[in-house]
Amino acid sequence: MSTNYPAIIDDDPEVITRTRRGVERQAPQCCPQLTRFRLMAALGISMATIALLLLQCLPSPSRYALCCRDLAALNRAIVVKTIEPSDVENGDVIYVDAEYSERNKGGDRVHNKRTKRRLPQCIIIGVRKAGTRALLQFLDLHPAIAAQKQEMHFFDDDEHYARGLAWYRKRMPRTRPEQVTIEKTPAYFVESAVPERVRDMDRSTKLLLILRDPIERAISDYVQIHSTKSAMGKYHESFDELVIDPDTGQVDADYRPIERSVYHKHLSRWLEYFSLSQLHIVNGENLIRDPVAELRKVETFLGLDHRISAESFYYNKTKGFYCMRLQRRQKCLSPSKGRRHPDISPTTMKVLREFFRPLNSKLYDMIGVNFGWN
Repeated sequence: MSTNYPAIIDDDPEVITRTRRGVERQAPQCCPQLTRFRLMAALGISMATIALLLLQCLPSPSRYALCCRDLAALNRAIVVKTIEPSDVENGDVIYVDAEYSERNKGGDRVHNKRTKRRLPQCIIIGVRKAGTRALLQFLDLHPAIAAQKQEMHFFDDDEHYARGLAWYRKRMPRTRPEQVTIEKTPAYFVESAVPERVRDMDRSTKLLLILRDPIERAISDYVQIHSTKSAMGKYHESFDELVIDPDTGQVDADYRPIERSVYHKHLSRWLEYFSLSQLHIVNGENLIRDPVAELRKVETFLGLDHRISAESFYYNKTKGFYCMRLQRRQKCLSPSKGRRHPDISPTTMKVLREFFRPLNSKLYDMIGVNFGWN
């Protein structure tokens, strides 16, 4: 006599086995314990999926940009207007925007446990009006460099310096272990107390110094000061009147734009505390003509791979210098950079060349490089 098995409505193997062995009962329509198990499994899979998605946002800024597009877009929309201490004196307003590195690397808005604030391993110490802003922004294109975009004036300002290194470090960008933190304050080069203070922070600090023709630098310095005073409605003498002593007909060596251009005098103080191997001098004229070539020398000096290429720049014919080509837009230096120089009398230029010729030679002997300014 054959057994009529009840309809199997549950695909559970145990239910099927027991039914085929003759347990004459209807298989359960549902199993509360099994349902709870499935719900827990589904919940676990969902939580694991969410965790994986979140982890994709953390390891690198590029991944963060992919999975957190809305917040990244908000960051890019923010434009911060800052006035640096050295620019207040001369009326420059620098515009620094959140996209200027295009990657938010070292940024303060979003970070993970791998990032922290570190004291700078490299400092751009000067010189003023030689291209320090361009150098900083160009270097910030490198993924292994995190730049503090404002001038800190920590080592040359007694009030700031008295606040200590902890205060200074808190103002550095957050960085990953493999990144180099860079700070730029051009006033450091000419202030006598700064070299020793930087050495006391870290004697292994690397220094970047960008130089250009001292006469051209002095004229640019004058133009910035003149622009500020003119905007304030104040009278300001011509460059010829300020740079030449009317009684002697010689260069007024105490005129601040001239004094800043006496490079060997300021550099000698730095070499009392740092070796020449810790200092890399950037050719300011070459940075304008061929930025990639100069930047590759800096990358080598910092021990970094060559990641900044010609594709990162384009030549702006209107401005007369190279601008950066970022992922979504182009970026040039602020309008205050590259101001037109006034006409200088041939007599003044001749006196200036004679004044700087022996001073330039002292610099060439000190660093073993001839820039050809003579």
